[in-house]
Amino acid sequence: MLPHYTMTQPKGLTSVLKWEANPDFSRESAVLLAGSGAVRTIAVGMIVAMLATASATTASVAADAGNTGNGVMTMSTPAVTGAVKEGIYKVVCTDPATNGGTFEVTDPNGDSVGTAKVGAAFTKQVRFTIADGGNDFAAGDRFEITVTGADINPNAGKAVAWDPTASDGSEVPWGIAATAAEAQDGVDLEIGLVVLRRDALCFANGIVWPDGVTDAQKAVALQDLEKQGIVVRTT
Repeated sequence: MLPHYTMTQPKGLTSVLKWEANPDFSRESAVLLAGSGAVRTIAVGMIVAMLATASATTASVAADAGNTGNGVMTMSTPAVTGAVKEGIYKVVCTDPATNGGTFEVTDPNGDSVGTAKVGAAFTKQVRFTIADGGNDFAAGDRFEITVTGADINPNAGKAVAWDPTASDGSEVPWGIAATAAEAQDGVDLEIGLVVLRRDALCFANGIVWPDGVTDAQKAVALQDLEKQGIVVRTT
């Protein structure tokens, strides 16, 4: 079921966007998933999510037996994004710190995905949080995440409206719609949806929330957006 929105007068981008670093950097195009029995509509100011791989995808964690630190890694729900690859992700401590540390994350091809901080959620391809333990992590400490069943959802990586009650990836904010877009019934919209993704400052009253969303769900969504560098100001 699609999340329900009550729409009044359409918003323009200036009612949502206060500042962005650079349009070429701050914005990304996305494929809008085809409507299912109706037109799928995205309005400027809606929070956009990205469908993950099918629920059959599994991501299992193993800490290296030789780790100095005894903190644990916990996978998020969902544990992967639509960009995940099947195979083994390596998460290696490169910058140890007292009660903290930084880990380099590489995909099954050995390419860097990004860095993860102890105590902070990592949300690229694989989604997890590393907790501090009684023993601090040392350089070279590692975790491995084994992903199986990836790419079995043909709609993985396609954009939809954010839905905090879902469990298919659409509950994880990916950005804020900078353009209005419509995908016809049964036909993906390949070109036309542009999303604010990073280094942007937005007006709170420009956000278009789905009907029934709670204050707690709004707060979590705004926190997730801020982790991507999208800050929503109330004034």
